[in-house]
Amino acid sequence: MEVEEEVRRIVEQVKELHDSATSFVSSSSHEELSLRKRSSLVDASITRLHSILLSDKHHDPKLLEKAFF
Repeated sequence: MEVEEEVRRIVEQVKELHDSATSFVSSSSHEELSLRKRSSLVDASITRLHSILLSDKHHDPKLLEKAFF
């Protein structure tokens, strides 16, 4: 194999590796964003439930303990 041919082959491998890495980073970033959004929604739900349980004195106090401790 000639040196020039080997250089072309390696350059092509580097380009493919770069493309794969870029795709991976992009998909990882997208997945991270999705998880952050879901986490934020769950956190908001927990905060809302906590507020409801604290403000409504008709609930069993043990329910509050189970939910948050």
